[in-house]
Amino acid sequence: MLTTRTIATLATMSVSSLSFADMIVYQNTGELGALVYYDPNFGNVIYGQSLDITLGTNQQPKAGETPAGSIFFMHLIDLNGEFIWMGTGSVTNTARSTDFILIPTQLGPEGVPYYGPQVFRTGDAIDETANFVDGWRPIHGYNDLTGTPGIFTVDDTFTIAIEFEQNDGLHYGFAEFKRVFTVLDGVVDIDIIPQRWGYNDVAGEAAIVIPAPASLLVLSGLSAGLIRRRR
Repeated sequence: MLTTRTIATLATMSVSSLSFADMIVYQNTGELGALVYYDPNFGNVIYGQSLDITLGTNQQPKAGETPAGSIFFMHLIDLNGEFIWMGTGSVTNTARSTDFILIPTQLGPEGVPYYGPQVFRTGDAIDETANFVDGWRPIHGYNDLTGTPGIFTVDDTFTIAIEFEQNDGLHYGFAEFKRVFTVLDGVVDIDIIPQRWGYNDVAGEAAIVIPAPASLLVLSGLSAGLIRRRR
């Protein structure tokens, strides 16, 4: 395991005045295989695999485990269509957007308001001022009413905020994902690929969305993840 603290030195970023000294950050190198979706459609327990932002590639949870700092994705089919939801572990919350996106459903063909994740950018500080609430965040919704491959509540690349409890108190972190989807012969493939993730290992202190590796002189704890869903 190559986990050490990220050195608080920036090459060119305008956020160089921020302190990254207590941030532990992991970078996607493509080493971790596909994370399995949590699929509740057939009465399954949690068979999906979570991404724990406190761990690197070789120490990620096994299928069915959602420890502190974990997030996972669920593929749900119901009467209103097919959805991808982002969920968390039992002591983990994510920040919810304050702006909704209308997704048509059988119960509301004109569109039902759904609140996706709150958007964060490089250099942003994540602390108690984020819109942290319990519950699920919709990432994608599809049904026959849309006439499209679906409606996303996130951009092609999106960064989420996470808070979670450890023995010493509440910690803050982030995870950046790349969303890729293709449509072939009416089949939609959606890949949600973690780019980098990390957290502040000092309880109660803000996490900083760390710049991409090219902007850092040192970035430690190389890791990766892949979440796939096929409909």
